[in-house]
Amino acid sequence: MAGAGALAADSPPPTASPPAPAASPDGYIVTLQAIGAVAPSFPGSSVVRPYPFPGVSVRGIGEPERFSAPDDGFGVPVFEADGLRTGPVANFVFRRGNRDGLFGLHQVGITHEVGGFAEYFAFDHFRARAELRQAVDGHNGFVASLGADFFGESNSFRLSLGPRLNLGDNRYANAYFSVTPVEAILNGRLEPYQASGGFTSAGGVATVRYDFTPNLNATIYTGLQRLTGSVGGSPIPNMVGSRDQFTAGVSVSRSFEVAKFW
Repeated sequence: MAGAGALAADSPPPTASPPAPAASPDGYIVTLQAIGAVAPSFPGSSVVRPYPFPGVSVRGIGEPERFSAPDDGFGVPVFEADGLRTGPVANFVFRRGNRDGLFGLHQVGITHEVGGFAEYFAFDHFRARAELRQAVDGHNGFVASLGADFFGESNSFRLSLGPRLNLGDNRYANAYFSVTPVEAILNGRLEPYQASGGFTSAGGVATVRYDFTPNLNATIYTGLQRLTGSVGGSPIPNMVGSRDQFTAGVSVSRSFEVAKFW
């Protein structure tokens, strides 16, 4: 160590490095996600199955990263002022087939939902969010999700916890939770039932995120919803499925700076 110090003292002073160029204010930060999740195989199921899917978000260079939750729809903010953000949103629900106790019941194709969202950041560690979505295929119903999240960070960890409340109309309820007399006969276990819309579930979501670098992070999350109202009284969750809907997953995110090309 003494020799190294002497060498440094006898050496000419290093030439100062040129300052790094400032990031272009005209560029974007693109964040790509790889998500692996387990979720009920259909609304009301007691069987969870793995579902991998990607995610992407974009923000301007210099724009702070906004909190988001793993159960948010795919939203694009088009208006932002005083903590309020609004814009279009989309979501999808996987196809419901005849497995896991649903033999003889009608199938529900993969559902694509489109609509709008609004979220409000009341202060640094709280967000409220609402999504209103209309299905264009699949269950063909109207749904809404309401939620709030308390979040914070310590060193490289970021934590969040918040309640959730979901609603659906008659078409949504009928698609997943009604059983016709003919279907009940074919199935042999389920009783006829006519489901109606209203509050469909209530629960919460928790997340733990770790930042390996400013551009690379991983998140573990879990959620639990309890089916309520008319859909909670359906024989589908009560006789062949479950009223408790469990989800969990892991996501890895990588961010890149992209300059404008026009």
